[in-house]
Amino acid sequence: MELTIRALSTPEEFAMAEDVQKSAWGMPDIMVTPKEIMIAMHHNGGLALGAFEAKRLVGMAIMFVGKRSGKCFMYSHMTGVSNDVQSKGVGRRLKLAQREYASRNGYDLVAWTFDPIISRNAHFNLSSLGVIARNYFPNYYGPMNDSINFGWETDRILAEWWIQDAEIRSARAALDLRDAHSAIRVAESGRGAAFVDEVRVDTHAKTVLVRVPNDIVSLKRESIQEAQKWRESTRRVFLEYFSAGYSCLDFVEREGGFYYVLQKLKLPENIFFGAH
Repeated sequence: MELTIRALSTPEEFAMAEDVQKSAWGMPDIMVTPKEIMIAMHHNGGLALGAFEAKRLVGMAIMFVGKRSGKCFMYSHMTGVSNDVQSKGVGRRLKLAQREYASRNGYDLVAWTFDPIISRNAHFNLSSLGVIARNYFPNYYGPMNDSINFGWETDRILAEWWIQDAEIRSARAALDLRDAHSAIRVAESGRGAAFVDEVRVDTHAKTVLVRVPNDIVSLKRESIQEAQKWRESTRRVFLEYFSAGYSCLDFVEREGGFYYVLQKLKLPENIFFGAH
């Protein structure tokens, strides 16, 4: 599809960004970031981007300046794509534009959160964009009533996108999964879904694989109890491994399952540790 990525500029375009949010997440009006807030962010150190297909706005992204432990970075609060054009590269184009803006303005880090057991998000962030993750925030937002997050706790993992870090790129390229420890053992159901069978934490392993459901949204509709077991099990695993100094470096598919790949790695200071 033919896209133009540029900053939003008029009140009418910011209002269109409200509609994109509703389409992307199935949000009720009360959850939408209003145009007035987006305009204020955009004109005071932040950036509000739009993805336009001709005159139609099909994607939006907003970010602002964050600061922790004396370090300034760009925080990408929201990137949304209209439901009918998802999985067509719109989100990636928006993220790359955010990275270019951050680099041009002297920032070497862009950060954001995402739900760790939505596999498509993990694939996009770790495999496609190349972020790392080492911070886990249980129930980060509290209850949410959109079509994706309703009904359970809103755990989040923090993505760190280090723009000019050759060591992270080298570590990702050198990953060897042949002797990796699997932290979650699963049992397969007759319907092809995988359920948590056992959690096995080994903080001496060089490389760790953490499995997540192939499609947690569908599983949640079928069995909220099984979905909740995934939430609780992956929460425990991430918190234990992150506390032991591991970081997520990649997200891979193996034999029909989806896995985070964790290792210990020398990284820039963890400015987000204990942030929630």
